[in-house]
Amino acid sequence: MGILDKLRPQSKATHADPSVRLEALHELDPSDTAALTSFAKDDGDVRVRRTAVGRVSDPAVLADIVRNEAEPSIRDLALGQLVERAGKHDATQAEPAVAALVSLGRERDLAQVAKAAGPEALRRRAVEALRDPKLLGSVARHGAESAARLLAVSRLTDAQELEGVVLRGDHADAAVAALDALPSPSLEMLQSIAQKARTKAAQKRARALAKPLEAPVPVETTPAVTYKDADQEQARQILARMTSLGSDADMAAVREGYGASRVAWVELLADADVEPGVEQAFEAASAAVRDRIAAEDTARQEAERVRLEREQEQAERAAVCAHVETLNGDGITDRLAEARATWEGMPPMPDSWSGELSHRFNEACRAAEKRHERRLKARELAERLPTIVPEMEALTGTEDYAAVRNQWLALRRQWQAIARELDVDPELTARYEAVAQSFEGREQSLRDAKVGEQQANLQRLQGLVADLESRAAAETLTLKGADALMKDVKLAIGTMGPLPTKQDRDDVTVRLQAVRTSLAPRIQEMREGEEWKRWSNVQVQEELCARMEALIPIADTDPEKAATEMKQLQERWKPVAAAPRSQATVLWNRFKAAQDQVYEKCKDFFAQQSVERADNLKKKTTLAERAEALQDSSDWVKTAESIKQLQAEWKTIGAVTRGNERAIWERFRAACDRFFTRRQDDLKQRKHDWTENLQKKEALVAEAEQLAQSSEWEKAAARIKQMQIEWKNIGPVKRSKSEAIWQRFRAACDLFFERFKNRDSAALQGKVADREAAVGELEALVPAEDGAAPPADLFAHVQAARARWVQGPELPRHTLTPLADRVNAALLALVSRWPESFSGTDLDPAATRERMTKLIAKVEKLIPAETAEPVKNLSPAELLARQWREALAANTMGAGSARQAEDARQRASEQEVRSAQSAWNRLGPLADDERKPLQERFDRAVRKFFEIKRRSAAR
Repeated sequence: MGILDKLRPQSKATHADPSVRLEALHELDPSDTAALTSFAKDDGDVRVRRTAVGRVSDPAVLADIVRNEAEPSIRDLALGQLVERAGKHDATQAEPAVAALVSLGRERDLAQVAKAAGPEALRRRAVEALRDPKLLGSVARHGAESAARLLAVSRLTDAQELEGVVLRGDHADAAVAALDALPSPSLEMLQSIAQKARTKAAQKRARALAKPLEAPVPVETTPAVTYKDADQEQARQILARMTSLGSDADMAAVREGYGASRVAWVELLADADVEPGVEQAFEAASAAVRDRIAAEDTARQEAERVRLEREQEQAERAAVCAHVETLNGDGITDRLAEARATWEGMPPMPDSWSGELSHRFNEACRAAEKRHERRLKARELAERLPTIVPEMEALTGTEDYAAVRNQWLALRRQWQAIARELDVDPELTARYEAVAQSFEGREQSLRDAKVGEQQANLQRLQGLVADLESRAAAETLTLKGADALMKDVKLAIGTMGPLPTKQDRDDVTVRLQAVRTSLAPRIQEMREGEEWKRWSNVQVQEELCARMEALIPIADTDPEKAATEMKQLQERWKPVAAAPRSQATVLWNRFKAAQDQVYEKCKDFFAQQSVERADNLKKKTTLAERAEALQDSSDWVKTAESIKQLQAEWKTIGAVTRGNERAIWERFRAACDRFFTRRQDDLKQRKHDWTENLQKKEALVAEAEQLAQSSEWEKAAARIKQMQIEWKNIGPVKRSKSEAIWQRFRAACDLFFERFKNRDSAALQGKVADREAAVGELEALVPAEDGAAPPADLFAHVQAARARWVQGPELPRHTLTPLADRVNAALLALVSRWPESFSGTDLDPAATRERMTKLIAKVEKLIPAETAEPVKNLSPAELLARQWREALAANTMGAGSARQAEDARQRASEQEVRSAQSAWNRLGPLADDERKPLQERFDRAVRKFFEIKRRSAAR
């Protein structure tokens, strides 16, 4: 910001500080559109412009801001306000905003306006401004107004978008219209629409259009068409509605009714046959309505053309106004004269809009003339320029700023008037700027102090008003209180003091006036009620006086009755004590005189009553002390019964000495309340503990029920045992829920340990199931009938099933043997049925027989020769002697290494035998008559090998 820019501001609106300009902006009246527009367009601070745009409501100004504003956030704000106003249901507010969006070419925003509900003319104008086929298709599919949807369909020429409206449109009228507008749809397209269209009417219309295109089915005879009466009646009703649209004056209703009638007609033709005459009449009526709608569209387009021409004329005249508004500097009078000549040479303006532009042009001319006058005046003041700055500098030495403030402001205005129009000596400008900075700081301090004082005063007034409103709304407000409240309201209105803004003052004033307005009728009502009450009390007072006088003779014979009734009459006198001034004193003196006589005669009774009440006071004091002794007891049941007995005894004791009733009762009640409060708190605590314990036990139950199905036996068993210990450590729960939660926990634990006890059988069942699955795969390959062809990749399937069988889990011999027999039987059946599929493989019977013979020979070869005497024929003494000799021999030189070599050989032999057993188990199938002798021979050799090995180990 330059030096002259800092010197120019004359008010808050042109102040150099953006925060001050914001304050001025908030103080502006919303009707001051010129000032708001100036802030929104010309202010140098983004915050000020954004705030001003938020208050601008003129669509033309908002559109101009969207075109020319460099800050994106401000453009978006202005555009958002335009779109919001365009979407309003009030046509007077929405029409200028829609026109502004049209002028900006914002088709996407116009599409949103067209799809929303609102005035038909505006939605149609928004649709007419759209050129993008995709946006037109979106309006046709999702528009809220039928007229807008149908207009969008009529303006669509893109076949792909029309098909999209038919398939995905949300409304039947637009979908059917788009289907009718499709150029030469193919049979495949119509069939696709009949299946996939979102609306039922479009599906039916597509089926109706597809029927003529489908190949006719030859039939022997052509049945006669049967016209149902109900269908013909419905067709005539639709025809009547379409015919009535030809004379309807409401074009919006005509467009809506036309779409609805067309949809209903299409749906009827899809399901029924209609007489040709009725169908021709409907088409004729429909064509007439279409022609009428087309004529209305043509007239509206012509009106739109005329409107656009007028808008162009308005724009040209507005440009002249804008040019005049920017005139400045020397030669302004000549340029102003040229602008006036140009204005007069333009075509005449219609009366509907000439007034506003003429006013703007005249105002711009007057403003230009004033600028010229200010420039001339500045030149006249320029002679004082050398003396202004010294005078300002002389004021800076004054400590009291308030004393010189008016002089400084007057000198600053003179300087600004000169500097605004003329070039100033840089030296003087620098001196002025130094003085201005000094005074601006002091001015800011003064302004801040004033703002602080205003804010404090506003807070004080707001608190005061809130208090007054609360007092005025109270139901217990009395006449005396209402009078005092009215005085406080008047005082607050008269002593408001300075406030931050005019709006704050208006708000406080309105609230105070509302309090005063609400009080006035209530005060009048209470005054009338008070007068009526005083007048009505006269009769009651006279009655009470008569009754008090009647007690005088009774006091001689029955002082107790007289004393009791006297007290009752005294209590009745209190609420009716107010009476008209002319009668109040007389009636009171009469009542008082009779009362004194009754009291004098009841003195002895009152003395005796005082003694009895003193004795009652001692009894109640004793009861209070007993209650206080029990108030801290924790024996809840017994103590509660004791206190209830004290309360019953209390009720049997009469009244106590006057003045002590409340104190002794409060003492007794406090002791009782303390005990029962403690009892209630204890019960609440116990309920809380029960609830927490129940939650803990429910968590344990949930975990136990989850672990009950676990198969991680050791881990789950350890956890359940730990949970049982935790269960015992948890406190009690509510008695009504204790048994149920315990039974759940116990059932879960029992279920797990029952499963744990039977875990081996469960594991065995799982292993058997795995083996059974492999056996089942092999058995499934065996054909059910002879002569069937072998399956593809039979050998691969068999090998895979055999691999799963061999790799299956270990099973007991008695369990595994039947399964192995089934495997061999299945393999044998497969090999026997299709031997060519297994020829040359390890499942070939010949190869299997050869491998069996080799394995038997291998095992028999490994059997050691039995040269020594069998161990079983030796006596115990002979066996011990043999072992002794062998031990001695083992200790001799060379015997140890020979023994080690022999052990290694035996281990190797044992390993070969076990390998042979494993290989035997993997052999293919063989017929039982061949396999059985080989199996017995192999088993015999293996048994003999291990038997000799055991005997050797025993020796």
